[in-house]
Amino acid sequence: LLTRSYNDDNFMTVAEFIEAGENPARIDELLSFNVFEAAKNSDDIDESADEGEIVLESIDETDEGGLKNPYGSAYDWRLILANKQNPLPEDHEIKLAGISGGLKVDERILAPLKRMFAAAKADGVDLYVCSAYRSHDRQTTLFNNKIKRYTAQGMTYLDAYTLASFSVTVPGTSEHELGLALDIVTPEYTELTEGFEDTDAGRWLKENAGDYGFILRYPKGKSNITGIIYEPGHYRYVGEEAAKQIMDNDLSLEEYLIEIGIR
Repeated sequence: LLTRSYNDDNFMTVAEFIEAGENPARIDELLSFNVFEAAKNSDDIDESADEGEIVLESIDETDEGGLKNPYGSAYDWRLILANKQNPLPEDHEIKLAGISGGLKVDERILAPLKRMFAAAKADGVDLYVCSAYRSHDRQTTLFNNKIKRYTAQGMTYLDAYTLASFSVTVPGTSEHELGLALDIVTPEYTELTEGFEDTDAGRWLKENAGDYGFILRYPKGKSNITGIIYEPGHYRYVGEEAAKQIMDNDLSLEEYLIEIGIR
């Protein structure tokens, strides 16, 4: 099963997200201040501030040139690891803010997200967010739908579950439930498949996302580490300092956390 070749049927499509009740966020809407409407449990967002507004009392330095933990703590919301071996912390709480299309993200990533989309637009690149925060129930629905799709093709439940977990994260272990993950597409390529890497949007994100605190979360050739197939349109916020280290060194988040001594 683990050596099964992956084809387009193993990827989520925008149509599937829309069917589940999620609508893509257009770049022109995302660039408008008015679309950033905080959820009822959120405080007002200072759009002039960036993620550096959090005062850090200590920084864990390493030898010059080495990787470091820029946040000085083993537990930092930007570096929470969510994967098959690491479920979401039970005590983790987030405040959500809306962008557009009914989508929401952790309010703390609004400012860097807005800056990244503005920079892409200035470079002539159009980006759409087609999926962002998902509740546990929504993640469960998407996961179960993928299992049903595979069992309808004749797979056993165990095989369907295993294969589904490589393209749709198991509920309770999804970064989308953290509000820190985004699935991004572009008008000329709206499939969440490997072909996105060959678009202007895919290339722009890989080259520039780290400057705004976002990383390519499931890089090519790292599936044995991340447990998820290569997804060129899936980006995760980790903060600018960590993102630059991860992207410059072609690391997965798992590898980075090991390098800085957290895992």
